Amino acid sequence: MEEKRALSELREIAEAPFLYLRSWKKKTGKKILGYFCTNTPEETIHAAGLLPVRILKSKEHLSLASKHLQSYSCSLIQSCLEAGLRGNLDFLQGTVFPHTCDSIQRLSDIWRENLRFPFHWDLVLPVKLHTKSARSYLLQELRRFQLGLQDFIGHSISDEDLHAAIAIFNENRSLLQEFYRLRASNSGHLSAAEFLTIFNTAACLPKEEHNTRLRKLLPLAKEKPSSSSDKIRLFLAGSICDQPEIFDLLEACGASVVADDLCTGWRYFAGEVANEGDPLEALADRLIKKVPCPCKYNPGIDRGDEFLERVVSSRSQGVVFVLLKFCDPHAFDYPFLKKKLAEQKISSLLLEIEPGGLPLGGMETRGQAFVETLGG
Repeated sequence: MEEKRALSELREIAEAPFLYLRSWKKKTGKKILGYFCTNTPEETIHAAGLLPVRILKSKEHLSLASKHLQSYSCSLIQSCLEAGLRGNLDFLQGTVFPHTCDSIQRLSDIWRENLRFPFHWDLVLPVKLHTKSARSYLLQELRRFQLGLQDFIGHSISDEDLHAAIAIFNENRSLLQEFYRLRASNSGHLSAAEFLTIFNTAACLPKEEHNTRLRKLLPLAKEKPSSSSDKIRLFLAGSICDQPEIFDLLEACGASVVADDLCTGWRYFAGEVANEGDPLEALADRLIKKVPCPCKYNPGIDRGDEFLERVVSSRSQGVVFVLLKFCDPHAFDYPFLKKKLAEQKISSLLLEIEPGGLPLGGMETRGQAFVETLGG
């Protein structure tokens, strides 16, 4: 009963994160910083006594943002700017813009001029991650960011503060990895949309609170379903996916999402930070050793081979790519990964999310046809 209540509370937060954050800020009196990328060093923000929150798509009708952006901007860029211009992000004290794509970088300029939060930071992370100079530069950027936060909060951030934050975030990653494994091995009990709720609330809840809630939920996730699931096993790939409607749609088609390669999923919590020595070096090394996303380059780690291995190990029967329309990095990545899958005779489906909402009717038709070709 307690587990069901914990899941229900997380679902409420996931459905109205802004409402939760305003309440949290009023209750604690603490400041909140928004950020736009999985590679943001959240531990540094946490060590500064601030709450790091990932800014995801809002459900507002697009009107104000179109005055500042080209029509070919992706739905993430447009909806986040729309939320900011409408005042829906008034609980933020600032925003961090890590270097990802050109659109995020240009959004930073528009954001700075129009929203004028007290803190604004461009964290220009290196694109190439395999050289000594890239690591030196990355360390320099992380230190520069720490100094900027120290100026903002008015006091220093000690190594002890950073080590404490790393321990909390490592625990969160470990718990999320456990839920991820349970989804792959026991997909019949919690729905894929419920797992999405668990993963997405990591983007807005204080990690200490999220860890407590996840520990309460683990017994429920570990329960074996009453009967084995005969649904088609799907692997979801793309940048962000915070819409439970997509998971519900695929389940209605006779499939279940059992694994993913998403910025809001596996890529967020994969790998841990070494909690010894220089904490900034440890943060830098995690970013360097991670499987690179389409915005980063590391020839020492073959993204395609790693992707294929995870698809196969999850026993997925097909891959669904959920891409934001006009997202260039993932659009360029898609043919490469599709070819890797085709070489192993693994079928895939591409679904594009356009600015303004989800074309659920068309998605359902294509999803149903895809699942049927896989034997569902």
